[in-house]
Amino acid sequence: MSNFNDSLKGLTGYQINIILNDGTKLSGLLAEVSTDYLTVYSSENETLYYPITQIQAVTKNSKDVETLPIIDDHLKGEKISDVLSQSILSWVTINGSGKASYSGILSAVEEDHLVLTQGKDRVYLKHASVLNIYDGTKKTTSDNQDSSSSKDDSSQKQDSSKNQESSNKSDSSQKSSQQSSKNQSSTKSSTKNTKKKRQPAFYYDELEGAKSSSAK
Repeated sequence: MSNFNDSLKGLTGYQINIILNDGTKLSGLLAEVSTDYLTVYSSENETLYYPITQIQAVTKNSKDVETLPIIDDHLKGEKISDVLSQSILSWVTINGSGKASYSGILSAVEEDHLVLTQGKDRVYLKHASVLNIYDGTKKTTSDNQDSSSSKDDSSQKQDSSKNQESSNKSDSSQKSSQQSSKNQSSTKSSTKNTKKKRQPAFYYDELEGAKSSSAK
């Protein structure tokens, strides 16, 4: 015979529905079953930790026969207190009984309660009242991949813009060089034409002088 924890371990990698003691229903991908808590990835890529003492029942669709990949990007520990200890000075959201929700910096983990700092206020929560914990510093890597992809796209756009700008400068430089070459060619051509025009006048004067001398 297996206990509740052992049965839940067989659901690792499957989408599950969780019914808490207060009747709240939640769903997500079961990532790990530890001694006294479950690690679940929500559809919003959040990593949530559920104390098993707060769970009334767990359901799974019998048609799901293939497990989903586990990112394995979550805090590890045998007990929920291990997860909490690793989250000290981190931003967390804690959902309590009666749909109460608290967000802030986890300042301390005591024997039977937590201390959460919310601006100027401090909230003291009993362990028994914690339904689940969301560590704001931990998300599954799909978000990171999207961010990386966005950065890559931005980098590619910047490189493309730089290349285009460089190409425009090169084209402008070539056009300027070509224009300068045309101007120089035009100047040389004008000089040659001037010289050619002067030559007939010079020869004409010389011929006139020769005729005059011959006549005498």
